[in-house]
Amino acid sequence: MQSQKTQIDNNFNELIAVVEKPLAEAVFRLDTDFAQQQVDSLLQIPSVASVEVLDEMGNLFVGGQSPKRSFSVSYQTADQLLSDLQSYERSLHLSAPVFEAGKLTIVPEKRYLITQLLSDQSSILIYNLAKDLVLAFLVSLFFYFLVTYPLTRLTESLSELKAKSSLLLPASLSRFHQSDELGHLHATFAQLWKKLNTALSDLERSDAHTKAMIENAADGIMLLNECNRIILVNSAAEYMLKNKSTHLYLHSLEALHAPASWHKFAETLETLQINQPLTVETVYRVHGIDLPVEIRLAKFKIQDKVETMLLIRDVSKRKATEAHIHHLAYYDPITKLPNRQYLTDELSELLERQQHSVNYSAVVFMDLDRFKTINDSLGHSVGDQLLCAVASQLSFLKEDNVVFARMGGDEFAFLLTCVGNNRETVEKSVCGFAQSVMYACQQVKKAGHHEIHITASLGAAIFKGKEFSTEVILKQADTALYRAKESGRNTFAIYRAEMQAVSDARLVMEKALHHATEFKLFELYYQPQSDDKNELIGAEALIRWKDGEKGFISPAEFIPVAEEIGLIVEIGQWVMDEALSQVARWIKEGKWQPCWRISINVSPVQFQQTGFLPMVKAQLDKHDVPASCVDLEITENMLLNDLAASLKKMHDIKALGVHLSIDDFGTGYSSLKYLKLLPIDRLKIDQSFVRDLLEDKSDEAIVLAVIAMAKALGIGVIAEGVETWSHHDRLREINCVFYQGYYYGRPLPPAEFITAFVDNHPVCPNLTAPIDTSI
Repeated sequence: MQSQKTQIDNNFNELIAVVEKPLAEAVFRLDTDFAQQQVDSLLQIPSVASVEVLDEMGNLFVGGQSPKRSFSVSYQTADQLLSDLQSYERSLHLSAPVFEAGKLTIVPEKRYLITQLLSDQSSILIYNLAKDLVLAFLVSLFFYFLVTYPLTRLTESLSELKAKSSLLLPASLSRFHQSDELGHLHATFAQLWKKLNTALSDLERSDAHTKAMIENAADGIMLLNECNRIILVNSAAEYMLKNKSTHLYLHSLEALHAPASWHKFAETLETLQINQPLTVETVYRVHGIDLPVEIRLAKFKIQDKVETMLLIRDVSKRKATEAHIHHLAYYDPITKLPNRQYLTDELSELLERQQHSVNYSAVVFMDLDRFKTINDSLGHSVGDQLLCAVASQLSFLKEDNVVFARMGGDEFAFLLTCVGNNRETVEKSVCGFAQSVMYACQQVKKAGHHEIHITASLGAAIFKGKEFSTEVILKQADTALYRAKESGRNTFAIYRAEMQAVSDARLVMEKALHHATEFKLFELYYQPQSDDKNELIGAEALIRWKDGEKGFISPAEFIPVAEEIGLIVEIGQWVMDEALSQVARWIKEGKWQPCWRISINVSPVQFQQTGFLPMVKAQLDKHDVPASCVDLEITENMLLNDLAASLKKMHDIKALGVHLSIDDFGTGYSSLKYLKLLPIDRLKIDQSFVRDLLEDKSDEAIVLAVIAMAKALGIGVIAEGVETWSHHDRLREINCVFYQGYYYGRPLPPAEFITAFVDNHPVCPNLTAPIDTSI
């Protein structure tokens, strides 16, 4: 057959060689008639089925098919027998002139060729077939008795073998083939069978060991086939997923995942490489509850099959712990707001994102006014509830571009991002925001059983791009906040460059104040108090601080700072101790009359301290000073925070025998309703009313009203700031009989006070003498 096919190829190549040149010339001359004659002559050959001539452009030039003929062989048979016989193609070209004329295609008539082949070769085929059949029969018969039958017997004996049994030779095989190849085959197989039994035993143990490890593993284990279908699940995975393995086999892996986590996990699973393990985290959905898991993925190939193993670990507790740690690190435990670290990180990220941004952002610091007084007087529990109430009331300000955080203590902060690109407009927006915050803070807050009024001071730093660092921006906001508090509280300020000098001076003041408190660098001066008969009725203890560089620093400068930084309690205790110690010495020396009073100013912060009353008792006992000699001066504003608690403490103080006075009366938020409830002995008319008493009728009216009101309530009155005889004379005319001021004497150190006002009695100086008001 192969020889005949080669002959057919040669015949067609020779045929093409005959017509190739004439057809090329006919195409070159565009002589279709001549070309068609050549084609027709080819079609007269029975072995040619069709002829096609294409010109140089690939278009049909001439062509044709052979006339229909009948053959004894079908198309299918011919194609099957001559499947590798295809069309014959030849490019047509001329050498002179050089011209690519096109292509000639001749399709052979396979039915004719097969018919000829069969007719010429059938006798040879039949003869060889019969000869081969006889020879094969004889060879097969010989082979059967020599090989097949013994092998069949051997096979039957092998098929009856059971695991771990010994291999026995059939009797016939033992007699005739013990020493030949079949015997050797049996011996070899017996050795292999022994090894196989050993391997099988080891494999069974290994399989049992593997199953035991998988089944008793603490982590869930799942095995996936090449289609990522679950084919193995251990008990830990069943327990974790709250599903039996039979149920898991019926579902896809996607059904286990929370919808949001599947796409990313599927992508990871798809790109996972063989023998390159990977650890990922994802979320399963177990009976409607999200379960965070950590999965160790390992893809491997065993016996041409790719499988993927999933080692699944429940990390819900770890995630909860991480979330708790994160919450502790970045959120305030009392208000649940973000803390200083959170806001600082957010600000740092903002500066990195918007290095070249033209949009302005802002940091707004907020401080609750006099919060320490409330915290100290009502307790930290009430203070914490107040902080939570403030945080809750300001939550309406939270927007996508606003971060609201508690910085610590009573200080909060807002980070406003991308407020605008015009500085003036941004300042107006930030100012409006601050007004909203202050208004919200002014609303009455419920803290425990208390209704508390509170205000807030705010300071803002506006910035854009990365012109300032995080630390500088926060410092600027803090400086602006201090300026707002310095301006009277319940107000707002935007940072300006000139504020920094004030802030630096404040830091210097705080440092110096800490130093002075630690080393007791203060002094007490005493200013006399007298009656209308010019007789001494007591003195007021006034603190003085002489700095080595600045000289005397006014209490009006350092007392508010001491209140803010928490030193006022320690300073106030020192003043109490020093004043009572001095009075005790004067009493022993006979320099102090039992009817005189030593007036001691008490800061609102100190008064609201829970330990204030025990401290007063301890000081009286320590110095053995009669309680009637002590007059504690408090301000009326102190009563606003918690009147009920203040009243109780005042009654407790009165029970000790100590006198109580309202200092600077008329400058605060007095209420006649409250005033009649207070167990006070004396009102001190503020010097701002006394100083202009003679020129300002309004001040005179206020003084008259205070005196009349005090008389009606049975309360004593003392006027401070009396500097001239005219002041003294007018006050006596309107029934004010107790006075304090430079007219009677300026504050002096203890020894000078005794010399000037006790040893040289009476107290009142020469009425015509000039008054020294330098201190």
